[in-house]
Amino acid sequence: MFPDQLTFEAFCQQFNSEQACVEMLFKTRWPDGFRCPTCSHPHFYLIQTRRLPLYECCSCRHQASVIAGTIMEGSSTPLPSWFQAIFLISQPSGISSSRLSNIIQVTYKTAWLIARKIRHAMQHADEGDPLTGIVRVDPIFYGYAYYSDARQPLLIGSSLDQHDRPQHVKIKQPDPKHVNTESRWIETPGVQAFIKHHTDGEAVTVFTRGKLHPASNPIMRNVTQWLNDTFHGIGAKHLQAYLDEFCFRLNLKLRNVPVLSQLLHWCSATPALTYKDLTRSKPVLAVPWVVWGSKAKWKGRYLSLWNA
Repeated sequence: MFPDQLTFEAFCQQFNSEQACVEMLFKTRWPDGFRCPTCSHPHFYLIQTRRLPLYECCSCRHQASVIAGTIMEGSSTPLPSWFQAIFLISQPSGISSSRLSNIIQVTYKTAWLIARKIRHAMQHADEGDPLTGIVRVDPIFYGYAYYSDARQPLLIGSSLDQHDRPQHVKIKQPDPKHVNTESRWIETPGVQAFIKHHTDGEAVTVFTRGKLHPASNPIMRNVTQWLNDTFHGIGAKHLQAYLDEFCFRLNLKLRNVPVLSQLLHWCSATPALTYKDLTRSKPVLAVPWVVWGSKAKWKGRYLSLWNA
């Protein structure tokens, strides 16, 4: 759909108008021609009295916008800005919301919401793509290397090929009730929940014992470096969305599939979420410095232990 090695400048020039973006979204949503979302009728009347065109079904008269049913539904942000954000997030290094806001010329809150909705599309893609075949599941950690009680425990699952190389990777936060809060170790029910929700059921062979799989070590280092370098660290509440973003790009790379085309497809196939839905509370592990009263007291405890 897009030329290989397309530069950001060339992309912006190609999609510098809403009309160009509408045409690409139309092709992405209906690659075989228009189909009414209500009755699947193939013919429509074009209504151009609004900022974005409407497609009125010739059979049932249902009116569909090109952004209806996509992550862009209800947004007043121009489509070229959305396309630029999709391009930048599809790149190997991703992008922080502060940099994104400067590049596409929107407020930080708008940039954060756009990026979060794009990550929601990545999560939507992940939900329908379970691990299959021979699967290796290992516990890993993200967070403070020197503060064991502040680390975020994670599970990494990999579908392995005949040469024991990962072909499909998922990194997930366990439910807090499946974690020992003192040791930050994921207990057996957490591993079982991962296998239930993220693998192809009885069709897989799962290995969970032994040392960390050799292929998992570089993935753990890469995701940690990416989170820290690009975003200066991510808290537990939104960590899963960033882990899914990392795995989305990694898995397409492993399959040698262009990321930008796939990301645009999922952005056009994923229903929008509201700001309230994206920011709602979720169960996460309690941070240890709350128990100690402040970060200074908590770090002081470690300092006294090291100097003892």
